[in-house]
Amino acid sequence: MNYPTPEEILRRLRPIPTYRDHPATSPSNIEGVGPDGSAVTLRVIESAEPVLLLFLSADCLGCQDLWQGTPELGRSLPEGVRTIIVTRGPEHEDAGTIAALAPGDVTTVMSSSAYDDYRVGGAPFLVVVKRSVVRTEGVAWGIAETVRATRQALEGDA
Repeated sequence: MNYPTPEEILRRLRPIPTYRDHPATSPSNIEGVGPDGSAVTLRVIESAEPVLLLFLSADCLGCQDLWQGTPELGRSLPEGVRTIIVTRGPEHEDAGTIAALAPGDVTTVMSSSAYDDYRVGGAPFLVVVKRSVVRTEGVAWGIAETVRATRQALEGDA
């Protein structure tokens, strides 16, 4: 009997929503530090464009394709979506490792308070915010699923 490979199984999985009907999380601005140690404040509330928050970790095996695939992610998302990578703060993550993983064209912030504010239990996790409303939240199962979830959350918007 031929059994599916782990990759085939993962490709078939769809995330279980972390909510019923609509997300209960309220958006908040993000305060933290960049991988270089500089203070960072990112406006998410009342942002003119939709925001995709990707909560990632350097130690997370499921995060590796998202770290490496951010150029593909950027090309595949609807135009105007701003992507922000959020890791736990420097008390939990090594800033040097995060700096090495962080793509140059995507804002990366280290903020444990953002994990608390968005009720993120672990990485990889995604949150899509538009017009000061969390449109979706859930597990970020790789590039294709993250693009699908983001597009679906923004569907029907002009």
